Amino acid sequence: MGNPEPRRGADHNVMREVNRSLVLAVVKEGGRVSRASIARATTLAKPTVSAIVDELIADGLVREVGTGTTATSGGRPPIMLEYNASSQLVLGVHIGARRTTVAVADGSGAESARRQFDTPSGPAGDSLTVIAEKARAVLPAGAELAAVGAVLPGLTDFHRGVCLLAPNLGWRDVPVAELLTAELDAPVHVHNAGQAAAVAENLEGVGGRVDDLALLYAGTGLSAGVLSGGRVLHGTGGTAGEIGHCRVPGGTEPCKCGNVGCLETVASGPALVRFARRAIEGGAHSVLDDLFEATDVAAAARGGDAVAAGAVAEVGRNLGLAASWVVNAYNPAVLVFGGGLAAIADLLLPHMTETSTEFTLGPAGTEIRVSALGPDAEVRGAVLLALQQSETYYRVVFRA
Repeated sequence: MGNPEPRRGADHNVMREVNRSLVLAVVKEGGRVSRASIARATTLAKPTVSAIVDELIADGLVREVGTGTTATSGGRPPIMLEYNASSQLVLGVHIGARRTTVAVADGSGAESARRQFDTPSGPAGDSLTVIAEKARAVLPAGAELAAVGAVLPGLTDFHRGVCLLAPNLGWRDVPVAELLTAELDAPVHVHNAGQAAAVAENLEGVGGRVDDLALLYAGTGLSAGVLSGGRVLHGTGGTAGEIGHCRVPGGTEPCKCGNVGCLETVASGPALVRFARRAIEGGAHSVLDDLFEATDVAAAARGGDAVAAGAVAEVGRNLGLAASWVVNAYNPAVLVFGGGLAAIADLLLPHMTETSTEFTLGPAGTEIRVSALGPDAEVRGAVLLALQQSETYYRVVFRA
C-alpha cells in the first residue's frame, strides 16, 4: 500500500486561519496600526496582510480610522487600522455553590453587563435552563455570542464539556456544554473554578503574565489551576490540578466526593468550621456560639479567640502542605493563593508559608502571591477563556 497523498488543502486552510489570527492579534494589541507595521510584526508578505485585512474589514472585525504620519522617506500616509471590539460578544458564566454570576464582554474583554443571583437548586438541567434565561436577559437585543465560558466548582472534563462531579452543586456527569449550547446558540467551553481564576490572575491580577503559574483555589473546596507555557493544563481527562481529592494518609473525614480523607476535608472553609466546632465540643472555651461559619471563625481569631486561632493555624498548615504538593509537582514561577479563603490570607499565610517551605523540595524558586482579583477572578476567567476559545489561532494550534 503506497503512502497517502499529503492533505495540502487542509494544511493551506490551517495556515490561512493562523495567519488571519496573527494579523487580528497584532491589530488588537497595537491600538492603531498600519498594514506595513502588521507585516513587520508578523513577517507576513504585504500582499498577504492586505488580503487578510480586507477580509477582516468586510467581517466587521477591523475598521479604518484615518491616516497616519508619512514616513521621512516620503510617500503616501498609511491608512490606520483599529480593532472593532464591539464586533464580538462573549459571555462568562461562573456557577458557584451559592451564587452565580454572568458577564457580557466585548472582544477586548471589557464588560458591558453583569448580573449575580442565587445558584438555582434542583436538577442540573433545570438549573442550567434558569441560568441561560438570566444570561439572555442581560444580552443586547439580537446579540450573537462568539463563545461562552462556563466555570464550575468541581471536576470538569474540558475536552467533552462535562461536569464530572460538583459535590457542592449535587451534579455528576452533567453535559454542561451541550445543554448551554442548546440554550444560548453559541459554543460553550467548560472549566473548573481554579483554572479560570488562574487565567484571570495571570492576565489581569498578580500573575504578571508568567509562562508557568499555579493557583491554589481554596474555599468551599480545594483545587489547583495550572498554566504551563501560558496555557491551561487540562490533562487527558480534563481534570488536572484536582489536588483537593488527593488522599491524606491517616485522614478519616468523609468527603462529598464519596471518598474518605481527601485533602479538602482538612484544607477548606468547611474544615475551618469543623476544627473549631470539635474543639468546642471537646470542652474548649470560645466566643463562637452554636451556629457559625468560616467568616465567624476568622473574626474570632482576629479578636484573640484561642479556639478560632487554632482552627486557622490547622487549616493554614494543611494549605501549606497542599501548596508544597503543587510546587513539587509543577514547579511554577508563581503560586497564587485564591478562592474564598484568600480573603483571610493575612491569617492563613504565615502558617501556610512555613509548612510549604518545610515540605517543598530544594530551591523551587516559586513566589507565593495572594489573589488581587478576589471574588471577580472566576467570572473574569470565564470571560477571558471564552475570548481565547473564540480565537481561531488558539483553536487551530492548541486544540488540533
